[in-house]
Amino acid sequence: MRRSLSVPLAGVLLALVAAPALSQPPTTPVPGPRDPNQPPASAPNGPQPLAHAVGDAGTGLTVVRLGPQGVPTNTILPGLGDQLPKQSVTEFGLGLASAQVNTEAYLSTERVVTQANPFGFAVAGRSPQSPGTLVQTAIPDNPQPANGGLPIPETPLGKLRVLNGSVHARWDEKLGPCVTPLATARTSLAGLEVLSALPAEVPVPAKTSLVSIPDTFEANSTVKLVDLPGSKNKAVESTSAMRAVSVEIAGGIKIDVVSPPTLTATATGDEKTSKITYTAPVLKVSQNGKELGTLDAAHPVLDVPLLLDLVVIKLQIAGLNEKKASFTGNGFSGFQLGATARMLDVQLLPTDKLKLPNLPAALAQISLGEQIVRAAAPQGGVVCGTAQPPQTQEPGGGAAPPPQKAPPLAYTNAAYQSIPLFWLGTGLLLAGVVLVAALPVRGRSRGRVPGVSEP
Repeated sequence: MRRSLSVPLAGVLLALVAAPALSQPPTTPVPGPRDPNQPPASAPNGPQPLAHAVGDAGTGLTVVRLGPQGVPTNTILPGLGDQLPKQSVTEFGLGLASAQVNTEAYLSTERVVTQANPFGFAVAGRSPQSPGTLVQTAIPDNPQPANGGLPIPETPLGKLRVLNGSVHARWDEKLGPCVTPLATARTSLAGLEVLSALPAEVPVPAKTSLVSIPDTFEANSTVKLVDLPGSKNKAVESTSAMRAVSVEIAGGIKIDVVSPPTLTATATGDEKTSKITYTAPVLKVSQNGKELGTLDAAHPVLDVPLLLDLVVIKLQIAGLNEKKASFTGNGFSGFQLGATARMLDVQLLPTDKLKLPNLPAALAQISLGEQIVRAAAPQGGVVCGTAQPPQTQEPGGGAAPPPQKAPPLAYTNAAYQSIPLFWLGTGLLLAGVVLVAALPVRGRSRGRVPGVSEP
């Protein structure tokens, strides 16, 4: 169960990095009757949680893109492909963590889904399902998280030393998502080399891999309900966080992570109070011991030449993209918002200065710390309570009249009441049998037989 319910999280992270989609996380659609005149599926039995909450957070330690923005996005809607950002020729992600909450999911096992995925890949925007995922789902509740090592893929695009994962999915039978912790997922690695087998025509001196991370690199994704100021209800909070120490790049470039990034989406159900909170990373860049500059929110881009200004590595942080919208559906309305960001983009041979059309943004792009968060809450916030059984309330909110006592069913013993004359007739019949048996029987005249004398 823990490894077989893998969802292609890599496709979600890689495809949504350009613009966060605000629709609910993909779940099994609600089946409808074949005949429209048939009644719907039966309602749940017993009291049900009142809470409505949707949120997910995804974090990828490393995403490698070959030919970024080099393939048009295909869509079944005419003309929409020209409005969407282009996809990479090939994408490969390592160390993916996803936490997902959807109280509106039809299947109970899809209401809370947490995953730690060792890797994922996509070709021209299409992502197949990857094996080896550590998964935990709720319902039922899981008092303890699931922990374990993840299988390390062997690929020239990236090499890992140690990769661990942890997932935890919770659910309260009466209060639904109103439980702490709710959904958490984590991946951590110790030692990473990216693009360890570069083509011979790419002159990258003094290193066999383009990017390496010698220390611990950790990704955390969480979804939880937090207090809503001035109300007893809750808000949905989705958070993606990173933890890193340093990054080494070909050419003797070292990047020290002074402050890691944190991306949070908080949905209260109201546009005025819902918000995206982003703490941009602070990175110090040096080359062979010489400081080159600092990457932060005020200085997000830095170009580092490697070979006579012909081979350039572009370093870029943040890339924050936000989207907000109101929604109505599933019997309630509210507000939803989402955002994506990246801790560090490393572009090899960027093509922005060539001024030629239809070229990829770079030969290769490595994104360290991809983050995506989404959250949605109904108006007034999430209600942590339990609905009463349907028979105890009127549609208008008033109390229902006391139930009428049903007439007793027909019995098959002496207490039979549906036909009271039955026993009277039976009694009279029995009395008649007794009377007939007790009265003397009158003899009939017997005829004589000729030739036979009486005794």
